[in-house]
Amino acid sequence: MQVETADATEMAIAWQLRLAEGDESSWVDFIGWLEASPAHAAAYDRVATADRLLDEVRFPEPVAAAGNDNQPAPRRMRWWIGGGASAAAAVALALLPAIQPRGQAYEVATRDGERRTVALGDGTRIELSGGTRLTLDRANPRVATLDRGEALFHVRHDAAQAFTLRVGGVAVRDLGTVFNVAHGEGRLSVAVSEGAVAFEPGGTSVTLRPGDALSAREDGSALVRSRIAPGLVGGWRSGHLSFTGQPLGEVASTLKRLYGTQIALEGGLSERPFTGVVHLTGVADRDVPRLAELIGAHWRREAGRWILAEQGDSAR
Repeated sequence: MQVETADATEMAIAWQLRLAEGDESSWVDFIGWLEASPAHAAAYDRVATADRLLDEVRFPEPVAAAGNDNQPAPRRMRWWIGGGASAAAAVALALLPAIQPRGQAYEVATRDGERRTVALGDGTRIELSGGTRLTLDRANPRVATLDRGEALFHVRHDAAQAFTLRVGGVAVRDLGTVFNVAHGEGRLSVAVSEGAVAFEPGGTSVTLRPGDALSAREDGSALVRSRIAPGLVGGWRSGHLSFTGQPLGEVASTLKRLYGTQIALEGGLSERPFTGVVHLTGVADRDVPRLAELIGAHWRREAGRWILAEQGDSAR
């Protein structure tokens, strides 16, 4: 039993060192090791506790050798004393310098044309559209940042701690809900299917309930509120896209995320507001020309990308 405990302690120290620079795969392996035996969890608790205590200790600065002012200060070394005895393990922990683990943030991303679903430890589920990057926190599943792209959030409500999503300079706080957020081209949009969210640009707050939607610049300015059928929120999953006054640039960005194809809008087409529902077939060669027809634009293919132009501009 003593040997088993010492082995678990050695592994716990190895994990503490590895996790300081660990990636998502390392954390998956670590959780598997913890769950393999109660002794593993107990050993890691001892190592982590010792590490935190040592973090509060101020080690004296080494004194340079007399007569050699240019000699660099010796580097502090990590120590490990083997042998398997609990006393040796205690000495090893006492000599182990404080480990400063890297932050617990990690990224989940999809390529254009790809989708992914992420389940968080608090019961929240997030569906990511293509071309999306989400930053999460292992230490706190109640916070996230949508760096770019679009995602549908199924949030498990917690009255004691609201789920907070950061989008540009804006916070979106869950009040018990299902909601969709898109972020790109310097703008963002939010739509609520169930429950409610608080949209918080700066020091203000706007409450959105089922069927409420808004779009704004990513700093929260130029805010425009609108309505949407709750069943169409997150409609990108089923090929039904609903827009109410958003610039056509956002429509093109949505299709790019879903199909992984480049769509350029010429002239002032990108800023023209668009209201309507776009029904997708799942085939870009059909849907992009249909979009051009819907908005009264010309289209052409050039160097592997779609180019849409206003009727008065270049034709195909």
